[in-house]
Order: sequence, then structure tokens, then C-alpha cells
Amino acid sequence: MSEPWRPFGVEDDEVDAYDALVDGVPEWMHSSFWSWVFTAFHVPLDAQQAYESGQDFGFDRDRLMRFERRCRVRVGFVADPNVGKELANMQRALERKGLELTLADFLIAEGHPSRAESLETILHEAGSMWKVGTRAGKPGLVRRVPEAVQDAADRAMASSGHAGKRLAEAWSATFGMRPDPSKAYALSVKAVEDAAIPLVCPTAGNPTLGTVIRQMRDQKNWSLPMQRDDPDVTSGSALFGIMKMLWAGHADRHGGHEAQRLDITQEEAEIAVMAAVILVQWFTSGAVSRRSMRRLDA
Repeated sequence: MSEPWRPFGVEDDEVDAYDALVDGVPEWMHSSFWSWVFTAFHVPLDAQQAYESGQDFGFDRDRLMRFERRCRVRVGFVADPNVGKELANMQRALERKGLELTLADFLIAEGHPSRAESLETILHEAGSMWKVGTRAGKPGLVRRVPEAVQDAADRAMASSGHAGKRLAEAWSATFGMRPDPSKAYALSVKAVEDAAIPLVCPTAGNPTLGTVIRQMRDQKNWSLPMQRDDPDVTSGSALFGIMKMLWAGHADRHGGHEAQRLDITQEEAEIAVMAAVILVQWFTSGAVSRRSMRRLDA
């Protein structure tokens, strides 16, 4: 596998800094990004309008106002008869409020797929931590993760029925532009419940992941199809350990005294959704099953 191209002069000790993903719109992405944005606000004028204004295109104020309404923000740009100045005024207002990527997210959600593809090219080549993914069934900006991890998550989401759909919601809540760690963690747990309950305790009343864990612990013979096991950490105990970690780590699952509550952190949400990807895939693919008696550490 060949090394990715890097500019002439990037030395070995500078590779990590060059490859580090960046947030926002860095200066080397500025021209490409705003050229992409501006094309979305060009409205072709008819011959009479073009003659009267001396311009081939007008400014799509309706789209900007729709952005304000849908995103609950006020851009506050200064209108101008000259489309070039109007675009520049919009750019300054959005940069002042830090809304550049929010606007891009809005534009790809309501635009043609080719616009999403061209934005993804810009983001990828500029080393952005954001990429064009899917949120709520529409194109949207999501946090970039290693390609192999993303591929594994996509496969689990696409092939796991209702659990996969719930897992996709958890992924969006974790890596979307407005992360919600508490929601992400809860949805990760529910995705595993959707995958595990029909297999482990289909007749239980109001089962939870805790119910699954207790039944697997009592039955002691759930495992993965490994031909060889470590005598201290069998495939069954590894499976059981990941599930217990996910369940125990759901710190805001219950109410209670405010001083005793623990807010879910972004790091915990990321661990939870990654664990859920593995567990959902294992349970829905048939990898998890009851086999010869193997001990699950309680």
C-alpha cells in the first residue's frame, strides 16, 4: 500500500503535524470553500433582469433566509444591489459568527448530490476533521474517523435491521456537528438491546441490556466461534466484559440526587458507540451463540 502524497519539503518529523485533522475553515481551504458556497447562492437572471442590473446572476436571499429559519440563527448580513458585494457581506457575517460549516451542512442537506461530492473533495484534500456523511437520512457533516473504522460501522448499520438504524442514530449523535454524548450513549445501549434481546431473552418482560447480561451470566455458555480460547479470557468472557462495560458506564441512566449524577463525556460516547458497533455486528451476524459450557466471569 503506497504512502499518501505530501508536498515537497515535508520532512519525516513533520508528517504527523501535516496529517493532523483540522477544524473549521483553515486558510488553505478558504478560497475553495467559499467558491463552493457562492455557487449555491447564484440565481440565474432572465434577459430583462440581467440587462437592468448589468449582472448575469442574482443573490438567492430566499435560501439564506431559509438557512436562518431552519438553523435558528440570524446571519445579519448587509444587502447590496451588487451580487458580488452581497456574497462578500454574507461571508463576513457568517465568519464573524462562526457559522461557515453550519451553512455548508445546510446546503448539502438540501442540495444536489454532486454538491456534497465536491464539498467532500475539498474537505478531504484540506485535511478537515469533517466529512460528508449521513444524518437522519440526509447528507450532512460528520466527524471523520479512520476509514477502516467507518467501513465497519457502515456495514453494521446497513445489515443489522432495526438495531442498525438505532446504531446509525447513535453514530450521528456521537460524530455529528452537534454531538450529544448522553443521547449517543443511550442509543448505543438501545442498539445492542435491539440486537441481543431477540436472541438471549425474547420472552422476557421489559428486558434491558442488564437483563441480557444477567441471563448470559446465569447460563454461562454464550461464546464466539473461536477455535482456540485463552484459558483466562475466553471469547465468552470477552463478549460479556464488553457488554458489562457498556452497561455499567451508562452513568446518567437513572435519575437521583444532582450531586450523584455523572454527565456522559464525549470520550465515553465514542467508546460506547464503537463497542455497540462490535456487539451489534456479533449478535446480528450469528457469531454469538450458546455452545459448550464456558465460564463467563461475573
